[in-house]
Amino acid sequence: MKKFVITCLFIAGITLSVSAQIERNKNSIFRVDRTELGLGLGTTFYLGDYNEFMPFVEPRYYGSVLHRFYFNLLYALRTSISFGNIAGNSSGYNGQMPYYDIKYPYKRPVIDFSRNFIDFNTGVELGFRPFDPVLHRVNRKYTPYLFIGIGIMIAYPDSYSKTDDAKLASLAYPKIYGSTETNSSAIQAFYIPVGFGFKYSPAPRWTVGGEWQFKKTFSDNIDRFNNIEPSDLNNRKKGSVLLNTDWVSVFGFSISYRLAVQSKCPAMKRHVPSKKYYLGINRDYDLRDNNRKRK
Repeated sequence: MKKFVITCLFIAGITLSVSAQIERNKNSIFRVDRTELGLGLGTTFYLGDYNEFMPFVEPRYYGSVLHRFYFNLLYALRTSISFGNIAGNSSGYNGQMPYYDIKYPYKRPVIDFSRNFIDFNTGVELGFRPFDPVLHRVNRKYTPYLFIGIGIMIAYPDSYSKTDDAKLASLAYPKIYGSTETNSSAIQAFYIPVGFGFKYSPAPRWTVGGEWQFKKTFSDNIDRFNNIEPSDLNNRKKGSVLLNTDWVSVFGFSISYRLAVQSKCPAMKRHVPSKKYYLGINRDYDLRDNNRKRK
């Protein structure tokens, strides 16, 4: 847990440093007219040795708290903390699995696992069109986007350690199924999150969105099955190169609120963005719109 906290602080420091570098000539990095806070909910599923391609197998829950900092109308730096659960079992695995009992050489062990997890990630959202929930113009209310970043996850042990197959298999082949000690401890894994989503602004300063994200971890023990070197134990066959380390996929929806500074306009009798907002995030695009109108 200590390493997880230290790594989270390190990634957060990198995030602030990047923001500071980009914003060094544009006032403070904490400008609220570019800041957005939100919550997310959704479902998770696992991809790895036991489930190579099927989505939404044994889905579980997850929730998140997110923060966005917009560089402009297309790009945003997003940081989030997530928590949830992932689960799976070996019943659908097509590869060779060594068993612990010589009396039943053709019987396959059924390994169930279920892990609670918490993770921290930061990355960049790349929008495909201008998006502006503050001014809330018709042509800037929605955009599809891509997300890529870095993160760290801590996965806690759960029900899989209680099954007889899991206990006996780990005693016979600790290098494959993990030893009793390793299976009873939490796993910390770095990962690369890659996702795609869609954002829409139903009302000024509000944003709702949906995203499908894949977390490529650098751990092969989340599903409690380690691929080993070719040998007679696994039919001289390694696991998939793409899935040799485990994946966690999340699909969900979020709602967020832009903390834009606004002042009330007596003539319009409603709140409008501050002057700093126009001098920053919208300047280039407003100039383009004005040029189009003149033509």
